[in-house]
Amino acid sequence: MYSLDKSSSFHRSILYLCLSLALWLYANGFVYNSFHAATTLYWTHMMYIGLLLIPPTLLHAAVAFSHRLAEEKSFVVGAYSTAIIFISLSMFYPSLGIREYPWGFYPDASFVHSFLIILFFFCLLLSIQVMNDYYQQLTNTLEKKRAQALLTAFAFIALAGVDILVSYGIVIYPFGYLAVLCFGLSIMYSIITHHYLTLDRYTKSLEEQVKEKTKEIAKVFAELKATQLRLIETGKISAVASLSAGILHQVSQPITAIQGFAKFMRKEMKEDDPFYKPAKLIDEQSAYLREMLEDLMELIRHREITKKNIDINAAIKKATDLLTDELRIHRVNWEVLYGENLPAVYADMIHLQQVFMNIVVNALQAVESLAKGSERRLRIVSEFDKEHQQVVVSVYNNGPGLSLEDKNQIFEPFFSTKTKGSGIGLALCKDLIAEHGGTIQVENQKDQGVTFIISLPAAGKDVG
Repeated sequence: MYSLDKSSSFHRSILYLCLSLALWLYANGFVYNSFHAATTLYWTHMMYIGLLLIPPTLLHAAVAFSHRLAEEKSFVVGAYSTAIIFISLSMFYPSLGIREYPWGFYPDASFVHSFLIILFFFCLLLSIQVMNDYYQQLTNTLEKKRAQALLTAFAFIALAGVDILVSYGIVIYPFGYLAVLCFGLSIMYSIITHHYLTLDRYTKSLEEQVKEKTKEIAKVFAELKATQLRLIETGKISAVASLSAGILHQVSQPITAIQGFAKFMRKEMKEDDPFYKPAKLIDEQSAYLREMLEDLMELIRHREITKKNIDINAAIKKATDLLTDELRIHRVNWEVLYGENLPAVYADMIHLQQVFMNIVVNALQAVESLAKGSERRLRIVSEFDKEHQQVVVSVYNNGPGLSLEDKNQIFEPFFSTKTKGSGIGLALCKDLIAEHGGTIQVENQKDQGVTFIISLPAAGKDVG
């Protein structure tokens, strides 16, 4: 037990107590089995040394166990000092009588026995009181069981003290030996309980550490997964950008030729010519297409984003102004509800304009699939979400809606619900909004329409 924790005062006291008991029992056995008075007297002196050391080591163990050694140190030192004094007296006292019994020799009672009994029971009672006070303060069930085992061990030591009565002619053999055996078993139980308690605490501590590390690993894994998804998304967008750049370059060439041919036709025609207005419309629309393609080319080429505090209503108006003719041609009933006193958003005006144009075009294409004669509706609403400090733009169309599978893939590059769609527009919208620290979501009610919701962080002050 001492080797388990040599720094423990309690373990040292138990070592001293066990050595004292061993000396007592060892010498007692020789006293019982001696056939000469001189031999009996020698082992009697050894037995007294063991007996006199038991009370102070018992008090030492009780005080150390209850963590009161600093407070009760004077009592412990006094008990050891008294025991050493009486050991010295017993070694040099000449009149220790030896009585012969049928089973062997044993010393007669002398003045040493009186002091021994006083010292024994004083230390025993003080030890039990200290242990009982400590026991009453305990709340841990296992620790209380350990204290109970030690109290039981002290009680057995008290019972073992009846062997002192043999010197007065009162023999209760082998009661003392059995009491010491029970003491040993109680001490062993206390030690086992202590180490089980220590192991249990250590195990629980390890479990808590494992839980914490598991949470940390799960958090890191989630972050890695999110990073992986972002890298995949970045790769997709990069591929989309490269492909789109090539397509736009190819498309811009015939549009330039068409615009040049339309301008030439207008110069050669008079204003009252029946083909003058169509030629003018072709020229204007070609110019619009060229401008839009140039903006898209700049966007795809990852031009430097120029952010500043802007009015989101202005971005919506620019986008809808460019698409007014398209909406009228397709007979869409549309309205824009501008929120009042909206805070500014820190963003790139051209980027947001392109996002709103893409979503409106997507809505226009969605309502085209409605049955002939059905009402086609488009509604754009801007407002401020005070709770999340975000400016929110909702774009609703009463198209046929999306299936659950389509809704989950609507922002994926190259995915489109239309047979002629490229699946690039909404993917680019998501990427652009993310660059501005915002989000884009879709809310869908089957056969009742679709709403795209764009949320951007407010810049913290009003426009103007």
